[in-house]
Amino acid sequence: MRKLIITLLMICVYSTVYAQQLTIKSVNRRPQDARARTNPRDDGNGKKCAIIRVGVVGVENLVFPDAVGNVDRSLSEYVVYVPEGLKTLRYNNKEGKNLGVIKFDDWDQEINSLASYDVIFESSDHLRSAIFSIQPANATLVFDGKRVEINKNGMAMINKPVGEYSYKVEAKGFLSQQGKVTLEEDDISTVTDVVLEEQLYPVSIKVVPDNATVFIDNVPYNKASLSDLKLSEGTHVVRVTAENYKDEERSIKVGPLMVPESFTLKAAKQEVVKHKEERTRTKVNIRNAFYLAGGIGAIVPEKDVNFTLGGLQFDFSFIHHFGGILAMREGIGVSLLTPTYSDDFEGKELLEDSLGHIAVDIPIQLGISIPFGKYNKHLFSIFAGGYGRGIYLSKGKDEAELYREKLSGDHFELKEECYDWGVRASFKLDISKFTIGADISKSLNGYGYFGSVTIGMKLYTLSKD
Repeated sequence: MRKLIITLLMICVYSTVYAQQLTIKSVNRRPQDARARTNPRDDGNGKKCAIIRVGVVGVENLVFPDAVGNVDRSLSEYVVYVPEGLKTLRYNNKEGKNLGVIKFDDWDQEINSLASYDVIFESSDHLRSAIFSIQPANATLVFDGKRVEINKNGMAMINKPVGEYSYKVEAKGFLSQQGKVTLEEDDISTVTDVVLEEQLYPVSIKVVPDNATVFIDNVPYNKASLSDLKLSEGTHVVRVTAENYKDEERSIKVGPLMVPESFTLKAAKQEVVKHKEERTRTKVNIRNAFYLAGGIGAIVPEKDVNFTLGGLQFDFSFIHHFGGILAMREGIGVSLLTPTYSDDFEGKELLEDSLGHIAVDIPIQLGISIPFGKYNKHLFSIFAGGYGRGIYLSKGKDEAELYREKLSGDHFELKEECYDWGVRASFKLDISKFTIGADISKSLNGYGYFGSVTIGMKLYTLSKD
């Protein structure tokens, strides 16, 4: 019983779809249609095809056995490639049943290579197509009181008998649009383009200072253009800038009940503004930078000995900046050092654990500082100059005396105190208030080389002469 019902339903559907009788209304050449030339297709015999555009409303899934390659269907039209000299074009339903034949000789048409032709069918119910091209594509179309589906490209097609019909198109954030479409006997399809106008709402934005520039979604506006400002509904990013002031940025929500927005910029910090100006001013500016830093350092003796001194390094330095680029550095550094021996000897570990040194450095250097970054807040500095150093045995004097003769009486690390001087190169990278530094020194007193790497903080005090 169930199979019988399904069979009857299929027969009814089949009868409904193909009960319409198709008659040929017209066959004409389309001399201005260039598709056959711009998108040619070979007929398999070394010649180029012609194109037959078959227009029929309300009938889907027609099959053309004489076509060359695939048949394209767009809305109410089939695009059929056929070989040159074709006399008849059969059209079937999707089950393969022949529905009829187009005889081109009856219409006094000769099918030529790379030419295009129109074949217009008339169905027994005299349907016509109302075709809509709508933007935005997510809009809603109501045609003759019924909602119609719109595809992702904003296209919709409705098949109706000849007559006049009303429509309405709506989309969120846009003004609705409505009108009428007349489907006429002589036109198989009527195309209507609908582009909705975006719904805009008045926006009031007040800014201080008056010379500020307002960027809305990265589009600049001056004060005059803000007086009649209108924006689409939703969230927008507003950024306000002015010279010598800090930028302010925030999101605003625009809609029918929007309240006025106010932006009052705060003056930029004085030191930032002066820092930015220093590279262009001709009079001398002095910018003093105080640094506190800590890290690691090591002394590698120049003599043929098998030990190094290494440990913690602490620096307090004071840097003068002249004219925004010239600089002078002075300060004091303190290192807490212990020896490390490469030789193996009795009591080595005890000696290394027992001895401790304090090294006090006083550098004096000249160099350059190059500002960079927004407002020139960051610096890269290079210095060269000299230093003086005192090294003191802070602990392990008894152990030093015990091993003095075994190691060598001339080793300065076993003396209670010694003094050194030499040349030094320094590098500093300042990122805002943080600083990273490196020092490389060469003793002129035979004590070898010294290197250190430190990180720390800096504080500025600004003055002008």
